[in-house]
Amino acid sequence: MVKKQIVWLALALLPLVSAAQEVLLPLKSGPVLPATKSSLRAVQLPFFDDFATGGGTLNTTLWASHGATTANGDRLLPPTIGVATLDAIDATGNLYPTAGTSLFGADTLESAPLRLDGMRPADSLVLSFYYLPGGGEGNLWERTGETPDAQDSLVLEFYRQQDSAWVSVWSTGGTSVDTLKARTGRRWQYVAVAIRDAAYMDSTFRFRFRNYASLEPTSKPGLKGNCDMWHLDYVYLAQGRSTRGEPEFRDVAFVSPAPSLLKHYREMPARQYRPGEMAAALQMTIGNLYSSPLATHYGYAVVGERGDTVHRYDGGYENAPPFLPAESYQTEAGHASPAVGYSFPAMRQATTYTIIHTVREGNAQDERPQNDTVRYTQRFANHYAYDDGTAENGYGLTSTASRLYLAYRFDLNEEDTLTAIDLHFNRTHQGENEQVPFRLTVWRAEGGLPGEVLYRDSERRYPEAGGLDRFHRYVLDEGVVVSDTIFVGFEQENNYFINLGFDRSMNTADRIWYLTGTEWQQSILSGSLMLRPGFGASGAVGIDDIAATQMRVYPNPVSNYLHVDGLPEGSTIEIYDRQGRRTYACQGASEVNTEALPGGLYLLRATTRDGRQAWTCKFIVTH
Repeated sequence: MVKKQIVWLALALLPLVSAAQEVLLPLKSGPVLPATKSSLRAVQLPFFDDFATGGGTLNTTLWASHGATTANGDRLLPPTIGVATLDAIDATGNLYPTAGTSLFGADTLESAPLRLDGMRPADSLVLSFYYLPGGGEGNLWERTGETPDAQDSLVLEFYRQQDSAWVSVWSTGGTSVDTLKARTGRRWQYVAVAIRDAAYMDSTFRFRFRNYASLEPTSKPGLKGNCDMWHLDYVYLAQGRSTRGEPEFRDVAFVSPAPSLLKHYREMPARQYRPGEMAAALQMTIGNLYSSPLATHYGYAVVGERGDTVHRYDGGYENAPPFLPAESYQTEAGHASPAVGYSFPAMRQATTYTIIHTVREGNAQDERPQNDTVRYTQRFANHYAYDDGTAENGYGLTSTASRLYLAYRFDLNEEDTLTAIDLHFNRTHQGENEQVPFRLTVWRAEGGLPGEVLYRDSERRYPEAGGLDRFHRYVLDEGVVVSDTIFVGFEQENNYFINLGFDRSMNTADRIWYLTGTEWQQSILSGSLMLRPGFGASGAVGIDDIAATQMRVYPNPVSNYLHVDGLPEGSTIEIYDRQGRRTYACQGASEVNTEALPGGLYLLRATTRDGRQAWTCKFIVTH
């Protein structure tokens, strides 16, 4: 099968030490989708959606989804920003119950009823759309998603009321993006289907896309996952159209999401920010779906927490080349790589900025304004993040060695106290990997590699079911004072596949290192680990705040009542166990009953009412 060959070829190309390999797998689960309306109101023509709003959910006035989701289309370069994705994960966030190596019905994307009553075949009704198979293109280690096999298919069906039947009107078999590009000269494929049968001309007409998928045949635990993805964009149904050639749309639009204004990070601690962290320029992808160049204006604004604009960039007017036939994008530097030319001010407290990018046609004749604005939220809190918060794959190591080490590089601008590590673990098929033990580990950088071990934690496990498919905070047994360059990660105490979240939106392979023998190896997989080191407690705090507090916690060890003195009025107290689970929370208390807590080490976190200051300390419970 095509997919199996691709997976194992990719593994064979990766560097080996003690038969070690980096492994990147499709997700075993996804988000739980909100219930869609069982009966949508009929929609008048024209029908159009380019899924520009993204965010995971569909426009519920236009669609009744059965598992399909939307995304911003990052790395897919769709006609305009936003795509609908059909895969093998259902609306509950799990693989379909019927999933197997034989074909099974997976995601369906169904339209609302459309008012075709009163229309005739002579009205030239045409439904058009663009599609792209999953799996990406180019280097195997840079691809996103799973390629449909030849036996799999994407099908378009029309609903015919007179016999209550769904009729297949178009389909395509599974193939790779590279194959399509070699055959047609482009990645995204345009399809136009005419509605000529009078039996469809009523108020109950609907159309739907269906994904028929099959799982990879494998007996290895943990390797079964999401598969056979298809992406859709620019779905348009109207009268007076033709199926000959490709239509032109007077539409200038963003194609990819807005980037971070920081050079290396998506998010970073407020106290660690310096002007040198700013990027020199941004990378924006802007397309023009018209048949000739259009004069477009681009700019962005940086907006503060109070809604005040603190910086504006005006890129002026430039001609945007047509997207077709060569799939071209704007290349003029003022629009495609605008200079940042701005630095956020110094800060010590958690702060958020919003960067709003806009593009518009100069003559104000743009047909689709919904894809002309993209936003980025720039957060400065108490952690570092390379990822965007969404996992596209599961990452792990395989080896014959009994111990595996994974380390991620972070650069600090001042000394601080590392108190927690946030890890995003993916749900696994039938919970196969939920008992993988690991120890959180911190290394000092030596010669650009992980060197001296600064901290090695007690044994940890996967979080409980409610902590999967999202970030789970593991509070360290004790705070670690760190500075300069450090590596944060874990020691894995067996060679099972651990399935850590892997985000494909930013490539930080040069900062990911792993060890299974005697030498550290650098990753070649394009993307970012979903691992975020946290400093201080809630808010942007560090060693200065912890040292300055008058908080006193006693007795320590404690058997029944723990006293907390010296906190500002109304402060919140939280207690976490060694696994990072919150076991107690209250506001305004000065005494904590510890009789119900099992014996062991705990972390107490105190936060002021406004969240601006926080302190942590350890204590031991004995009975």
